[in-house]
Amino acid sequence: MKSSQISDVILLTLFGFAGSILVGFIFYNNQIFMPTNSVFQFVVYGFFGSLFFSLLKYRTRRDQIFGIVIMFLFNFVIIGKSFSLAWVIRDVLYIGSLFIAIRIYFRFISRNYKLPYYLRSFALALFYSLITILFGIIVFLLNAKFEFPPINFLFAIGKTAMLIGVGIGIGLDFYLQNNSHIEKFLGIKTA
Repeated sequence: MKSSQISDVILLTLFGFAGSILVGFIFYNNQIFMPTNSVFQFVVYGFFGSLFFSLLKYRTRRDQIFGIVIMFLFNFVIIGKSFSLAWVIRDVLYIGSLFIAIRIYFRFISRNYKLPYYLRSFALALFYSLITILFGIIVFLLNAKFEFPPINFLFAIGKTAMLIGVGIGIGLDFYLQNNSHIEKFLGIKTA
């Protein structure tokens, strides 16, 4: 991997992460930094989503799978919940919804240069929100003995996923649109 690609991976991850933090902070203030709060997802999933996008852009499929496994393990350490099967299934589905949304976004949206920057972030938000709601229904059905989840639960997880998706997308788009200026400002040599 070239040094310019390493700097791109780091900067893409940082800008996507910063976008998620910024959007989370606008809507939830400093609550996003409390690990026991459900909106801590802006921190964890913002980082995971941005890192996964960077891995998709610059690494092999083997490296991407290795990165996903490391992120899952890291999530279990951060969250600190017991390793019950219900928690593992929940986390695999919720983090999996993020990775699937990022993969769809990467494959069909981010490389489509006809779509203007920042509009792309809304596509990521839509994909992530819909997939999270679908997986949220599955998690709820599995944990609640096949009762359908209440609408306010689906709205809450969909809204959070949408905001995280917008944040990650805005951060990634900002970097992708301005990467030469950012690298010049930081003194990173691209050649």
